[in-house]
Amino acid sequence: MQEVLKDKRSLSKKKGFLFWVIALTIILAGTIVAAIAIGSTYIEPGEVYKVLLSKLTNGAVYSDVGSIMTQNIIWEIRFPRVLLGAICGAGLALCGVLMQCVTKNPIAEPYILGISSGASCGAVAVIVLGGMSSLGINSVGAGAFGGSLISGILVFAIGTQMGRTTSTTRLVLSGMAISTIFSALTNLLIYSADNSNQAKTALFWTVGSLGGAKWDVLLFPFIMLVVVMIVSLIMSKSLDILLVGDDSAIVLGINIKLIKSIILILATLLTASLVAITGAIGFIGLVVPHISRTIVGSDHKKLIALSSLIGAIFLIGCDIIARGLFPPIEIPIGIITALVGGPFFLYLISKKNYSFGGKE
Repeated sequence: MQEVLKDKRSLSKKKGFLFWVIALTIILAGTIVAAIAIGSTYIEPGEVYKVLLSKLTNGAVYSDVGSIMTQNIIWEIRFPRVLLGAICGAGLALCGVLMQCVTKNPIAEPYILGISSGASCGAVAVIVLGGMSSLGINSVGAGAFGGSLISGILVFAIGTQMGRTTSTTRLVLSGMAISTIFSALTNLLIYSADNSNQAKTALFWTVGSLGGAKWDVLLFPFIMLVVVMIVSLIMSKSLDILLVGDDSAIVLGINIKLIKSIILILATLLTASLVAITGAIGFIGLVVPHISRTIVGSDHKKLIALSSLIGAIFLIGCDIIARGLFPPIEIPIGIITALVGGPFFLYLISKKNYSFGGKE
């Protein structure tokens, strides 16, 4: 009798998870269409849908749709931006799940290793000091990626205690210290900017934007997202065990140093590839994993899937607000994610039935 009840509960949980996946996928599709439709030039959602189908099927479906200008606005400007928002939102949320698991810290996020500060410093250095001219328009992104990798390597080298063990406490403290140093350097560079345009560009970049979205910059972060997601799903059982504690994980035969090293390296590379294009967009990696835990608990296989979907929806929605709040002025999206995510996070942690690591 107990086995029958257990099977029924398991089936009910699977159906509940499948329902959330389907519902969030539908919401994501609707959010994408809405984000493309809304802008300085409003486009009917029906027309957006037809143009997208026409482009995706190479004219096999809806061969004659809209004007050339409308098609260019949708396909060349807004759709890449929305896709970047989906990739970045999903990636930051995924990294948040991984960082909170590895550090066993409920306030951990992708930027805990100082990655965003390193990226900001690298990008601002290129903007203010110049250099990397051979890379053209990609020079700022290259500077950001280089800065984030340097930051991640420094924190990882210190946090692993010269290769002997991986101390999560040392990682967090090292990340805070490195982040402070790079933030100070960034502010120094902004202060020393030759003109107000440089300072404004640098400051805007440090709080995040999806304005740099183009088709040719989407491939690398998308590949990184897919790779990290696949590896994370494969390692999901090990991640579940890590939450129990390092000692218990070792007893169960888990190589915690290897698992943590792989996760930290992948999370660093994914975050660096995202920040190099969008700048530092905070709060997603902190808030979204906690939202997902209230739905599916601490099962990392489900947590990874739901967090990625919710993260994509959340960032695209914030971008709609950033572009539509004071048109034609675009507010840096990092400001919106903090204003929306902060109060919601306070509400979430105030709930009596919420706990990090599982549902009660």
